[in-house]
Amino acid sequence: MKPLRFNEASYAHFVTTKTFRNKPVFNDSKCCEILITDIDFYRNKLGFKLIGYVIMPDHLHLILWWDVEQYPELTVSKVMHGIKGLSAQNLSRYLLGSRGVSASTDSQGTKAFATPGKKRVLKIWQPSFYDFNIYSAEKFFEKLNYIHWNPVRAGLCEKPEDWQSSSYHFYEYGEKGKIRIDTIS
Repeated sequence: MKPLRFNEASYAHFVTTKTFRNKPVFNDSKCCEILITDIDFYRNKLGFKLIGYVIMPDHLHLILWWDVEQYPELTVSKVMHGIKGLSAQNLSRYLLGSRGVSASTDSQGTKAFATPGKKRVLKIWQPSFYDFNIYSAEKFFEKLNYIHWNPVRAGLCEKPEDWQSSSYHFYEYGEKGKIRIDTIS
């Protein structure tokens, strides 16, 4: 893979977003599949490149890049709004429909996933996200290693290759994974 072009106009972005109340939504492999499908949908719709990712039980890390000359109106906020909005709809439909799951009530009587004032809609994501501009090849590899080792640090597996919902296999073995990883030429 050629290194990313780092300049003020075309930074790569390391993005983190968490689930509502840190619920482990993505312990369910079908929820991971839904999220991957929705990331891919917005990659094709908006034109960004997916450089790396890991889906953890309660959060998501992405490394994204796009050519700002080709897509001058694209922002991290647009990307995340699209991914989180579509995946929230699809995950809610899956969790409520095909599994018959209802929003659970916590000790204070609050629906754990429910959106106030709306029936049968689950709140999947926290409203915000974290974005870090990757400004060098060194920072890129630091962030990529961080996301690939995240499941190991969390005690979810012993080695990064044991975690299936990440881009690790693409980088380490050149294997096609659950979602296409883009290279920058």
